[in-house]
Amino acid sequence: MVYHLVILVCCGVVLCASLLFDANGSGVYLFGLKLPMHCFLYYNFGIKCALCGLTRSFCSLAHGNLHESLTYHILGPAIFIFVCLQIPYRIYALVVYPKAVGRKPARLSMIVTAALAAALLINWLIYIGGLVL
Repeated sequence: MVYHLVILVCCGVVLCASLLFDANGSGVYLFGLKLPMHCFLYYNFGIKCALCGLTRSFCSLAHGNLHESLTYHILGPAIFIFVCLQIPYRIYALVVYPKAVGRKPARLSMIVTAALAAALLINWLIYIGGLVL
């Protein structure tokens, strides 16, 4: 039960932050103040990590700009939809507790999670490969 509650709260916070924050090419802003967000890899080595751009992508999508969201991170909209769908799934899991959610929904959630993680890794490896070549 705690597991589902933690994921539900985290997804809710991410979606609320996406609505509150404004993003552009120079950074992420909250009520006009620039947030000090830096990727360790990019800041120190000039190499983007697999998640670079997701915050700006989520913010752009939350504000209704799909094209801008895709420019920040190609997988941003897919991951955003995944996070949005976690909310009803986790609420359902909490409602049916202590009974099990069911094998099919739980398995589907794990498959989609693994597929998105693999897509992030492949996308990052393609990016790294472009830097090396």
